[in-house]
Amino acid sequence: MEQPTTSDPVTLLTGIISEQLGGQEVGPDDDFYALGGDSLIALRVVMTVQEHGIAMTLKDLLFHPTVSELADHLATLAPVQPTAAQASEAEPGSLLDAGDIALVPDGVAAALPASALQVGIIYLCETSGDPELYHSMIGWETVAPFDERLFREALSELCDRHAALRTSFDLGTYAESVQLQWEKVEPPLTVERIGDDNPTKGQDTIRRWSREGLTLPIDWSRAPLFRCHVVAQPDTFHVAIVCHHAIVDGWSYGRLIVDLLELYAAKLRGESAALPQPPALGEHDFIVAERELLATPEAAAFWHQQANIEPLLFARGQFHGAANAVANIDFTVDDTVLDGMRATARNTGTSLKSLALAAHARALSAWTGRDEIVTGVVVNTRPERPGADLMVGLYLNTVPLRLAGLDAPLPELGRRAHELERDAAPFRALPLAQIESRLGRPPFDVTFNFMNFHVYQDLDDTRDLKTRAWWVRGKPSFPFRVDFEVDGAEAGSRVSVAYDPELLDEARVRAYADHFEAALTAASGDTA
Repeated sequence: MEQPTTSDPVTLLTGIISEQLGGQEVGPDDDFYALGGDSLIALRVVMTVQEHGIAMTLKDLLFHPTVSELADHLATLAPVQPTAAQASEAEPGSLLDAGDIALVPDGVAAALPASALQVGIIYLCETSGDPELYHSMIGWETVAPFDERLFREALSELCDRHAALRTSFDLGTYAESVQLQWEKVEPPLTVERIGDDNPTKGQDTIRRWSREGLTLPIDWSRAPLFRCHVVAQPDTFHVAIVCHHAIVDGWSYGRLIVDLLELYAAKLRGESAALPQPPALGEHDFIVAERELLATPEAAAFWHQQANIEPLLFARGQFHGAANAVANIDFTVDDTVLDGMRATARNTGTSLKSLALAAHARALSAWTGRDEIVTGVVVNTRPERPGADLMVGLYLNTVPLRLAGLDAPLPELGRRAHELERDAAPFRALPLAQIESRLGRPPFDVTFNFMNFHVYQDLDDTRDLKTRAWWVRGKPSFPFRVDFEVDGAEAGSRVSVAYDPELLDEARVRAYADHFEAALTAASGDTA
């Protein structure tokens, strides 16, 4: 779709928002988030508006989510000026001191401080002794011929394209923990071939490799921190990719897979893939933003206020370190329930994520008997720059959000949750370790992760390749984690509750799952 060129701000904003929401109709009083907008789509809206010389930020869209409100607000702003991120594109400078720069080995394209979350994840992996902790794996079947040479070339180009796949970590040589982005790595591809075209045999073979692959630790001091295995059959091939979570988040995983298959499909056609380039200095900008927040007293005070009540499940000091969340209770979210929740969100001016978070809070209240709760919530922390959704890396955080008065109608709770997320957004990248350090304990013992990885929709445009039989494995460190996935490639919309059976028994966790399922159903029909 062509970019709107009109000078009328309402028409301009309507056209941009409609395009980024997949072409759906947008009225002047429609709420962007209620229409299905999320943080990644919001980034694209902001950057597109800035291209028209309008000084818009994510905060503007958060606080003025309708076209009419946004147009009135933007009319009061001065013309757009180059941002710090844009300035760093031309003159990035080094974030390491001179002594550390001198220690960077040959063959390294860039050396940056490691983020606080990266260091924390590596520390937990080292101290836990669990080789599966924070190693994530995704597998699928591709209906197409397998050409090892072309696939290897595509994987090599993927590594060249995304610095995260060429990254290792050094936590001892330098004055601070450092991530090293190497100029080149050898694609870590292994291939098995089986003559049988029975898809079950291919699935069994790739899953056997996944069980063995996850028990082999990934050495975070040597790049690349991922492995790829292919089981090739006569007309299809199964792929499994395992990555250390220190270099990728969930959205990044989807971006990698889409890019890999697009690169491979183009090679099968004898063409070059015309993929848009991710920003070269995105990781630099992320580290700069993290450092700025660490120096902001308001950020630390905000999160301390959010977290400073009694934990839900474990007494103060009872739980520290990494949990072994190997047990799961899952349930599907029927399309009628999801459609009903979307209608409720639209009718009440909130987002699907906020409504789901409200249902989660209602379920925790019914489960624990508490009318005020704190839950960890996974948030996106990608920098505000063009192409941020194309970046591959670890751009998320888990922050404490505090909700009270949980007997209110779910639409009202959804509105409160949305307002809380909005107020928290400027501080969302403050490292969790910093919040925990000030509090003197973990700030939450329950986490909620709303996942809408619409990046996989780009696979629909990949010519000559069809994918199916998706599966996912991984183990975070939280003792009780609730994942709400919308339109997932693996199993549609579903909820997965992962927990440590040494800390929580199945019957108790199932009671929460029942409360959450009931709350979601109620939210799908409640528009009060």
